[in-house]
Amino acid sequence: EQEKQNKRIQESTRFSLLQESPQRIEKSVEAEVKRRAESDKQLQSHFEGEIKTLQERQLQQFTDLQLALKSAVESLNQRITDLHALVRDERESRRSDIEHLATSLVGKVNECVAAIDEERNGRVQEQTVSMKRVGEDLMLLSQRVDMEKNTRESEVFALRAEVHDAIGNRNLADDQFKGAVLDEVAGLKAALALEREERIAEDDEIVQAVNDYTKA
Repeated sequence: EQEKQNKRIQESTRFSLLQESPQRIEKSVEAEVKRRAESDKQLQSHFEGEIKTLQERQLQQFTDLQLALKSAVESLNQRITDLHALVRDERESRRSDIEHLATSLVGKVNECVAAIDEERNGRVQEQTVSMKRVGEDLMLLSQRVDMEKNTRESEVFALRAEVHDAIGNRNLADDQFKGAVLDEVAGLKAALALEREERIAEDDEIVQAVNDYTKA
């Protein structure tokens, strides 16, 4: 009986030890899990802070780039506006010069016509003196009038051609400058799109690296 009782006591003690062992293991496992959770939380908080800082930095850089591009576009628009104003002023000046020249030319033609009329009247009055002399003078005067008319017409035609050429060259220069400005704006837009794609690709690589590091 004593031996049986001692055996029972030993088994009870062993059973108690066996029960306490899983409890100690569970407590140690819970402590380890809690420690791992705290560590993961701190690591996640650290990476979230780093990612937030990186995002803010990228946003600031993108904002600065956007402001710089906006300033450049506004400056380009201002230059285009100024150039259009200069072209318009130049065109008005050319038109005023052409109108002044045309007015002066018409005045000279009228003076020539008046002089021719006066000369013709004088020749008519001199017909009573000598028909032969008047006939020769009238022939010579007619030839002069024709030559002067042809000369004036050729000058007017040359002036018109020069005016048309000047207007055509000015329009061609305007079209060329407009095309160059549009090409420059298209290049800026392409560079901005490329920069935006590179920024997005870098952000994706950073996020992927952070995800891989978090998984590891």
